[in-house]
Amino acid sequence: MEEKLINLFYGSVLHDLGKIVQRSTQQKVRHSRIGADYLQQYTDNKMILNQLRYHHYQEISSTQLEKNDLSYITYIADNIASGVDRREHEEEVSRQWNSKTNLEDVFNRFGKKNENRYFQPGELNLSLDNIFADTHNSEFSAGEYSGIVRRIEETLKVTEFTEEYMQSMLNLLEATASFIPSSTNMKEVVDISLYDHLKMTAGFAAAVFHYLEEKEETDYQTKLFLKGSKFYEEEAFLLTSFDLSGIQDFIYTITSSGAHKQLRSRSFYLDMISEWIVDSLLKETQLTRANLMYSGGGHAYLILPNTVNAKITIDTIENRFNAFFVSNFSTKLYVAFGATAFSAKEVMKGNTPEMYRNIFQRVSKHIAEKKIARYSPDVLMTLNKGGKRAGRECAVCHNVDQLLEHENKCLLCHKLEQFSKNIQRDAFFKVNDDEKGLPIGPNAYLHKSTVEDIKTQKMSGTIYAKNQFYTGTNQATRLWVADYSSTKYNDFSQYALREWTKEDGNAVKGIKRLGVLRCDVDDLGYAFMAGFSEQDAGTYNTFTRTASFSRSMSLFFKFYINAFAEDKHLTIIYAGGDDVFLLGAWDDVVVFSIELREHFLRWTNGKLTLSTGIGLFPDKTPVNIMARLTGDLEEAAKDNGKDSISLFSKEYTFTYDVFIKDIYKNKLNVIRTFFDKESERGKAFLYKLLDLIRSRDEKDRISFARLAYYLARLEENSKNKKEFAQFKHQMREWFDDSEQIRRVEMALVLYVYEIRKDE
Repeated sequence: MEEKLINLFYGSVLHDLGKIVQRSTQQKVRHSRIGADYLQQYTDNKMILNQLRYHHYQEISSTQLEKNDLSYITYIADNIASGVDRREHEEEVSRQWNSKTNLEDVFNRFGKKNENRYFQPGELNLSLDNIFADTHNSEFSAGEYSGIVRRIEETLKVTEFTEEYMQSMLNLLEATASFIPSSTNMKEVVDISLYDHLKMTAGFAAAVFHYLEEKEETDYQTKLFLKGSKFYEEEAFLLTSFDLSGIQDFIYTITSSGAHKQLRSRSFYLDMISEWIVDSLLKETQLTRANLMYSGGGHAYLILPNTVNAKITIDTIENRFNAFFVSNFSTKLYVAFGATAFSAKEVMKGNTPEMYRNIFQRVSKHIAEKKIARYSPDVLMTLNKGGKRAGRECAVCHNVDQLLEHENKCLLCHKLEQFSKNIQRDAFFKVNDDEKGLPIGPNAYLHKSTVEDIKTQKMSGTIYAKNQFYTGTNQATRLWVADYSSTKYNDFSQYALREWTKEDGNAVKGIKRLGVLRCDVDDLGYAFMAGFSEQDAGTYNTFTRTASFSRSMSLFFKFYINAFAEDKHLTIIYAGGDDVFLLGAWDDVVVFSIELREHFLRWTNGKLTLSTGIGLFPDKTPVNIMARLTGDLEEAAKDNGKDSISLFSKEYTFTYDVFIKDIYKNKLNVIRTFFDKESERGKAFLYKLLDLIRSRDEKDRISFARLAYYLARLEENSKNKKEFAQFKHQMREWFDDSEQIRRVEMALVLYVYEIRKDE
């Protein structure tokens, strides 16, 4: 990467550094000046320092800068990322500043209803302490800002302002500035973190640089400052996206043989392929992850310059990876890119909801068109030449290529199995050209790594740090990985067989079945395109806000979900930007589904919902069958009006509120409280009761008469006459209501599964 572009990155990504220092010292001086003076302790690079000192209209207007000074690029990138033209903004006289204000929740302006929730002051918390926004507004103190400044100082002391440390700088800012408000102007909505603003400013700045460079435009002063209004209308940017097809089939099309060693590694493997596609594209276009808006679930959105080179690079990366997929997986995996040009005006204040939404729709249409005609004639001819192949198959993926001589697996499945334990145990991974690793792209292989390897540079390559912030050279990114698994178990069958004991030493009871969960965020695509369109005529439609929303979703599903699952007997197979696949002990899976939904409602303030399917299977059921049938249940939940859950069978599909409040916390408790006191003879009545409910015919009263008879017989032998009378009365009321008795049936099924004594 050329030196000028490196200097632009550091100047733009640190342009508002002075805000943190100013809020810690309470100096009555412009933050731009404070930031430049502060950073001067660590670098004397004038090209970087100028961007901190001169990125506002008034400061640039009163200073004689060279026409090609990078400050002009950072100035306009700052405006675009903020969604406002600073020339107009700084002329306002009604601003009221509160340096102690804390960050508002990005979901406040999401959807139709305006809310008032806030995050507690501090750095990005990787534990569960104070991760949820609430209505309590606790102000940021100068002392808290001072603590953040000290952490920044520690890193800046050992940082070189070179290409090798660029991602490290982004990691530092994400760790320290994710809950610092970008603006403390109380006349504005304070829901954009300083980190998100700095990151997007750096992304837009790099795109502007490449756009102007291709046009051989070096008079930044005229182009971006004196005639900046005209530049806002130029289609200088490309919203670029890709979709990796075949993910579910690749993960789920395996037999139960070795499933526990394959599922997580396959999920992680595909995540790493997606991440490597992102990094390959950014490297080829001389950009950084500041230009990445979102990555997860085999999808990504990036902001690129609208240049010939960028378009050629997109096609090149797409073709390279599809050639890699065809070579290694035939047609099982395929990546489709889409891109559309847009102007700054379309993503700044004054745009319309339709204008903003249309940008994303154009990209989606482009990707859809690519999927219809996936392969060129040359690729199709190559595929057809393969003909019908026969012979021994891999026991895991059924491939007939690259079979190992003394094993019943292909080379890739063998490597994935060996790699499985590394996903949970290791915190660092590297990508390089050493063929001993897992192939994740053209001439690129994934390896586990260690802190010692990194410090000694024993293994060259690009470093990825899992679930932590790590600073140093050649950082690609930190990875949020949903990798929780009950550490006791090496085989999923132990979840079904319930081969563990509780703390009191008693054997766990209940049906010996494996619980499988699949859930998905409802209408996430619409939320991404139009989630901020419904308040104040789309005023809050900005890429920075969309990026903040996306990062919030990734944090929830790819990181905090690990903590939500703690102490439960389950394994998270896959959790992407919006969907989850896991399996474990059936009862813990049910409890987790309830808790996850409650956490998600709290996280999004009820603005988004989940649809969930939970299947129940014997432990030897092939994974692909479990995944498919549970996926059908998930679809049944979506067809129920969304925000629903379908358990074990499509007939047991309920809204989440009905299931949690009326079935799980009400009817199941009534049934559990009563029958826990009954003898084994009394509990046998459960099965008769279930048969009566399932054979119930609303057109006659025979079933009701049978119910009354069995209740009377049971009452004669019951030792708890008072409790039984209450239970009998409740059952008669429920039995006469078709919807109520359906809910009772679900509660009875759950209780029967709890007490069943399988051998």
